Amino acid sequence: MPDLPDLHFALGLPPERAIAYFKAKGYAITFDWHELQAEAQAKAFTVAKCVKLDILTDIRNAVQKALDEGQTQRQFAKELTPTLQAKGWWGRQEVVDPRTGEVRRAQLGSPWRLRTIYETNLATAYAAGRYQEQLENAEDQPYWMYVAVMNARTRPAHAALNGRTFRFDDPFWSSFYPPNGWNCRCRVRAMDGDRLARKGVKPESSAGRITHEDVRVSRDGRTARMAIFEDRNANVRMQTDPGWAYTPGKSWPLTDRNGGLPDCSTREFAEGGKCIKMLMGQPDWRSQGRPDLRDVPQDLRRPAPALLPAGKTREEAEAILARALGLDKRPLVTVQTPIEQVYLKRELLAHLVAKPENARERYAGFILPTLQHPFEIYLTEYEDGFRERYVGLFTGKYNLLTIVRINQDGSVLWNVMNVEDKRLNKQRVGELLYPKK
Repeated sequence: MPDLPDLHFALGLPPERAIAYFKAKGYAITFDWHELQAEAQAKAFTVAKCVKLDILTDIRNAVQKALDEGQTQRQFAKELTPTLQAKGWWGRQEVVDPRTGEVRRAQLGSPWRLRTIYETNLATAYAAGRYQEQLENAEDQPYWMYVAVMNARTRPAHAALNGRTFRFDDPFWSSFYPPNGWNCRCRVRAMDGDRLARKGVKPESSAGRITHEDVRVSRDGRTARMAIFEDRNANVRMQTDPGWAYTPGKSWPLTDRNGGLPDCSTREFAEGGKCIKMLMGQPDWRSQGRPDLRDVPQDLRRPAPALLPAGKTREEAEAILARALGLDKRPLVTVQTPIEQVYLKRELLAHLVAKPENARERYAGFILPTLQHPFEIYLTEYEDGFRERYVGLFTGKYNLLTIVRINQDGSVLWNVMNVEDKRLNKQRVGELLYPKK
């Protein structure tokens, strides 16, 4: 099985924006891939026929690692296959469709499926990062050219789009920014007007030339949408694969709009009363056999770091944060936790010091120990998706509990509270990821 050679175009490794895009995706349990509409596919990670969250998490983490480390498809499959086989998600089996209760014989894990998972997720992640970079630079390079890999494997519809050029804000890119189908290798090249003139290329307009059709994709009549672009002068019709008429980078911006808001249970950090609600009915620490925090002995707590000085201005406060997290000299820091790698980004620190009176930068020294040596980690569901919550326990004068929340885009938000408070156990909600039960 050949490795995939052309996913890393022009981005380098590790590509921060591609990693951020993939990490921003939540989880969605689906039986068939077309159950998720296009925009939802951009927002949620899903694998058809994977109806258990632990297996879906294993697959997602493997894809994340492939992005982080630049793994080839062969390396990805070699590491993930034994895990899926050990958990029984392999080969053809009878599976219950959770939506209908119907028992169907379906293909679960296989070399072919792992290749598709790898190629599709890495391609969309890289494309989303590329889209955001080109959009940010659109003032200087406003013309985008569709570039197909012109060989025997290229779909005729994709080959027909090769070289066609539109302005970045043309509606064409809302439906046709690649990838435009399974295993699509196309990309987009941004250019300025001078380069366009030197190439002798004239930009087009897609006005009135794009339509959409819903195509039947399952035996029970469900459909998926495809986009169609017509060149009436050349009598050519070009289309995406069903279900691919969307632009991942546009559907899910690489920022978490609610990431700077606190949980509604900690309103003291809220701006104007705004906060994010956790969903009710999730398992808590009691139902998962965990101890009351007030009964945790001192030898299971970590020594409390020294409190840092408060910044006199927002800029100074942000600089204190950056130094404490290792972000004063580089824009991205990778932190290894017991279950994953977490990415701390310099650009996402500003919201943490938006209210100077809270002086949250004083507690920045608690963040890395909580991520690297947490007491617990929960996967908690909020009204807008899942977030991970790291619980750190510390000794010392303050007997502090630290909650570090990993937002959908990889940014962090934390709260530090006195461990004597009876409300603290309310923070321990969601599926227990660490330590394992």
